Amino acid sequence: MPIVALLTLGLLCLILLGCAETPESQRCDDDYRLVWTDQARLFSHVETLSSDQFTGRKTGTDGAAQARDYIVSQMRQAGLTPWQGHFNHDFEYDYQFGTRLGTNVIGILPASRPSDRWRVVAAHYDHLGKQGHKLYHGADDNASGVAALLEIATHSLSRARDTNLMFIATDAEEPGLYGSKAFVDGLLTPGAPLKASQIELMINLDMIGRSARNARIYLEGRRGFSQFQQIKAQLEQTVDLCIRANHPPEAGKTLQRVDWLRASDHYPFHQAGIPWLYFGVPPHKDYHQPSDEASKIDVNFLAAVTETAYKLLIIDTYLLNN
Repeated sequence: MPIVALLTLGLLCLILLGCAETPESQRCDDDYRLVWTDQARLFSHVETLSSDQFTGRKTGTDGAAQARDYIVSQMRQAGLTPWQGHFNHDFEYDYQFGTRLGTNVIGILPASRPSDRWRVVAAHYDHLGKQGHKLYHGADDNASGVAALLEIATHSLSRARDTNLMFIATDAEEPGLYGSKAFVDGLLTPGAPLKASQIELMINLDMIGRSARNARIYLEGRRGFSQFQQIKAQLEQTVDLCIRANHPPEAGKTLQRVDWLRASDHYPFHQAGIPWLYFGVPPHKDYHQPSDEASKIDVNFLAAVTETAYKLLIIDTYLLNN
């Protein structure tokens, strides 16, 4: 999650946009009914991606290249097919008076029967890298999301699929959502092999490895779905994970809020009119700090979010229609 997403929106957000939601009364705990996730594999993904070897995965560094190699190898093991013939998709973006290069990693699973409909899972793999002697590991932000993406891909291979599935590990999210922007710009190019109108849902996973208050995961994007309450109910029934729609204010800050619409890779999809839902937790004390390490990941919670997010890949299409 880029730090530029931390904006002071003030009372206008609270009053006009309804950013705050009345706290749910149900009791939440971590006694999840997990079925298929491999927690050891999930944690191994997080531990590897946030290791010293990958030096914080900053876009354009050798650490980011090593992270890509790892993600590609895991996508291959999960049975994914490279999108348009290759997993790595380079893009250029303007940043700080110069042009830089980023690389998204994209794999797909075709539908069990021919279909022109798609559902997309995205998670950014880049982080802040190394600054002086400080190494920013980015375990929760966002090795956790990439780990879930890979686990969902592995599970999806052996399941019937009504829609085509695409898994995108995006780059250059931290400096400004550039990887997701590049992908969406490609959808809008004349003659593109995939059109924005063919994507019926984009699922964004960003910071899902440490539970928020009361063992909840937060889900942003409810305003794009007229039947959101039914969607939420089905998701909560998956493993008994409590879901809170919209994010709360940061602890101790009543006016400073995160602009969750623009906070992560779902925003370019939103701009293109593609339906999206975003799983994440509010910034915690280790957000964008060297202390965001694998040892602090709650793998039980991460597994619960992973199985819940997978439910969106198979949820009835009629619930996604507005």
